[in-house]
Amino acid sequence: MRAREVVAVLGAGVMGAGIARVFARAGHEVRVFDVDPAAAARAAESAGASAHDSVEGAVDGATIVLEAAPERLELKQALLAQVEAANAEAIIASNTSSIAPDALAAGMRDPSRLVIAHFFNPADTVPLVEVVPGPATPVATVERMTALLTAAGKTAVPLAQQVEGFIANRLQAALYREAMHLVELGIATPEQVDLAVTAGLGPRWALAGPFEVMDLGGLDVWTSVADGILPTLGDASAAPAMLRDRAARGDLGAKTGEGFLPRDADAPARFAARLAALLEARAAIDGG
Repeated sequence: MRAREVVAVLGAGVMGAGIARVFARAGHEVRVFDVDPAAAARAAESAGASAHDSVEGAVDGATIVLEAAPERLELKQALLAQVEAANAEAIIASNTSSIAPDALAAGMRDPSRLVIAHFFNPADTVPLVEVVPGPATPVATVERMTALLTAAGKTAVPLAQQVEGFIANRLQAALYREAMHLVELGIATPEQVDLAVTAGLGPRWALAGPFEVMDLGGLDVWTSVADGILPTLGDASAAPAMLRDRAARGDLGAKTGEGFLPRDADAPARFAARLAALLEARAAIDGG
């Protein structure tokens, strides 16, 4: 890793703006591009970065290119092609949360340049970044991206190989599937399921992951728990009806005011503030 990278962030939405701030705060030169010049200007101002009106201008001379475009394969592939045409050297990192790197790299001239750097929203608050190689990504590229992120204060977790959803979203998907299964069976309401997590599982998970929790509880105990519960869990292989139906009728959560429960437009901001406070408290505990 170079002492000071030139980082081009392509996409100045919520994620791109946060990513720009992460690298700017770490002392790197940051450039921001977005198809909406006003969005690029706002993100650049928030990060102390420079705004650019073209992909080519943003990536010219960059050593790291971070793609944070909307989650559409064709859009991302077209953007990667622009980057390759304008810059032949930089590592190209995608912030995709769901698209496998081999799919993203399918049209690239040199797929070995691509690696996933999956930030979590808010990107400049949540520590985790998953670093995911494609089949052609060399170990050195994964190591360089991991070192860059770690030096920027992130908790970078490199995967040995690609898998759908990476680590965190696979774990979330398993929990969400069972949460909806419990509601569909009439065992609990959405509010009760949320309370079971926030008042029970969540505080523990903020300090210890599943393997540490199992070790602390006793593997003999968890063997019995697994034998008793796993056969009864929901096994849906696609989005459950209660989720699909809401999405189809436009009840999308905070962005529309109605989801599983009524939500107002300020809900994401309040959540981000609570999350920042929780992470500060956790840092104080870890540091003490």
